Amino acid sequence: MFSDKLKIMLYVEDVDVSSKFWQAFGFEEISREEVDGTVVVEISSGKNSGTIFVLYDIAFIQENSPEVALNSPSIMFQSDNIEELYKNMLNQNVKVGDLIELPGGNLVFNFADLDENYYAVTSEK
Repeated sequence: MFSDKLKIMLYVEDVDVSSKFWQAFGFEEISREEVDGTVVVEISSGKNSGTIFVLYDIAFIQENSPEVALNSPSIMFQSDNIEELYKNMLNQNVKVGDLIELPGGNLVFNFADLDENYYAVTSEK
């Protein structure tokens, strides 16, 4: 059986820089280890989060696992204060889309990380 814990692998150009990017928005580095000569970092939005991002060096994956799909997953975050998060990302020069209101009242925007992977954020109801 599957558990309610989920790890999502993100393939990035620079694991350290990517970890710092996510930490700027409240993520925590929960583990760091060397695997076959490369650094692998796990980050999450909190110690009790059911979802963990695993940051892998994309060059390492291309060399050691060329069969792995390198396209990024489509991820939508939820935020309990989307307007503050949006302003914080703008202040840190993150590439963000417009903050829009969806039918039903939810707010949503998208943003890109340093590797040009795009993510969405929606407000919690």
